[in-house]
Amino acid sequence: MLYLQGVHHIGLNCRNPLKTAEFFKEILEVPLPLDDVDESQPIYFTLGSHVRIGLHQHDMDGQNGVGQVDHIAFSVATRAELDYLVDKLEVQNIPYRGPIERPKSYNLYFESPDGHHLEVRVEKDEQDEI
Repeated sequence: MLYLQGVHHIGLNCRNPLKTAEFFKEILEVPLPLDDVDESQPIYFTLGSHVRIGLHQHDMDGQNGVGQVDHIAFSVATRAELDYLVDKLEVQNIPYRGPIERPKSYNLYFESPDGHHLEVRVEKDEQDEI
C-alpha cells in the first residue's frame, strides 16, 4: 500500500530566481537568507514545518493550461494579517484582487514577478458569521 506523507516541495520556474526570492522575502515576509545565494542553483525555502518551495532558473515563457499549476494558496491566521498584506501590495503597486469573501474564507489574489498566481487566505471564524 502507498501512503503519501505530504508534498516534499513545489518547484517554480523563474526568469530571475533571486528577484522572485526577494519578492517572497519582502512582500510575504518569508525568512530567506539571501546573502550567500549561488545564482547557478535553485533557491529553496520552507514554509511552516512541511512545505518547501524551490525557485528554479528558466528562460522560456510558460503558458497556463492543462498540465500546469493554476495557483499556490497560502494561509494566514487572522484577517488583520490579510489586511496588512493588502497594504503592502498597495505600497509596492502590486495589482491584486480581494479580499474576496467565500463561504468559509476571505481570499486575496496576486502574482509574483514571474506571473505565478498566488493566493493568501484566512478561514472565517465565529465573529465573521455575525
